[in-house]
Amino acid sequence: MQPADNEFFEEYKHLDKLCGDMYSCRNGISEYIDQMDNKSHRGYHLVPLWDSDYKMLKHIRWVRNQIAHDSGAYQVSESEDLEFVRNFYDRIFSGQDPLTLLRKEEEKAAARRKNQNKQQTTPVQTPDEVSIYAPQPLYISQQYTSIKKKSRGRIGLIIGAGATVLIFIILIIILFFRH
Repeated sequence: MQPADNEFFEEYKHLDKLCGDMYSCRNGISEYIDQMDNKSHRGYHLVPLWDSDYKMLKHIRWVRNQIAHDSGAYQVSESEDLEFVRNFYDRIFSGQDPLTLLRKEEEKAAARRKNQNKQQTTPVQTPDEVSIYAPQPLYISQQYTSIKKKSRGRIGLIIGAGATVLIFIILIIILFFRH
């Protein structure tokens, strides 16, 4: 094994162990790549370096496999490969790796949607015909769902009370006919 390949191999093992610890598995970088595969439809659009990181992770895994299975007569890794492995390790620790960035973007989008739902307003006419803004009313389906949930609660309460009365009556009848 060439000295540069040996240095790359050691750094790769550190990154692989870190990813393995994150996912509680043996092949950490492969699992990281699989996670990126599973989320690629969102990652490509939300994380700027998604595609290049994905390709580099696959590349460094290939380089690692070449080093592990070759005779070592020639150097396989390039300085860019070693630099990427070290940089990616640091990015994971600083929360700047693709999967963490995707999670952060998804959380921001969810918070924005939640805030938009709270802040949506529609004009309402006052008795003076002055337009002011009030919270947007529920849609019909939301109102129906709300009424339906309240009805279920009331029905459950009525059934529970009825069952209690019925049990009480049965106990009285049993006690009356025993004597």
